[in-house]
Amino acid sequence: MSDEDFSPSKQKEYMDKLILQMMKDGKDINEILNMPFHFMVELLREKNKPKQEKSLIAAFGG
Repeated sequence: MSDEDFSPSKQKEYMDKLILQMMKDGKDINEILNMPFHFMVELLREKNKPKQEKSLIAAFGG
C-alpha cells in the first residue's frame, strides 16, 4: 500500500464502498449509521487485508 491509500479522500472512498456493499447485502442504513466508527474501520481493514498464500515449499518443510 502506498501513502496515497491512507489519504482522507481515499479513506472516504473505501468507506463509501463498504457502506454501499453493506446496503446491497440487505443491511438497513439506520443500523449502519448506528455502528461504532471503530467497528466500521475494522470491517474496512478486514475487507481490504491482503490475502496470505502458503507456498508449496513451506507446506513441505523446504
